Amino acid sequence: MPTKEEIESQIMDLWDEIFDLEDKSKEELEVKYTEWRKVEPRLDEGVDELIIHIEAMTGISDESMFIYREVKEIKIRYKQEMEEIHAKIDALTKEKDRV
Repeated sequence: MPTKEEIESQIMDLWDEIFDLEDKSKEELEVKYTEWRKVEPRLDEGVDELIIHIEAMTGISDESMFIYREVKEIKIRYKQEMEEIHAKIDALTKEKDRV
């Protein structure tokens, strides 16, 4: 059975993974946003405003829709990975409390 210190170390490693994931997500999204700006000038108005516009499905190019879907997939993937890591942290925290 691991000690509290070992469990705390594992938890800290998982938090490092979360921070790394956040950085990767931001980098990946910035690349996509730069690509998207080339085909969708409304992106300069703000991402949230553009997403509302896209979801209303008015006057959006196929290329813009393709990038929008890629951005959405990136966000979903990172959210799922974050949730998995948080679940591991919660499990380790419970285990640490029992030790």
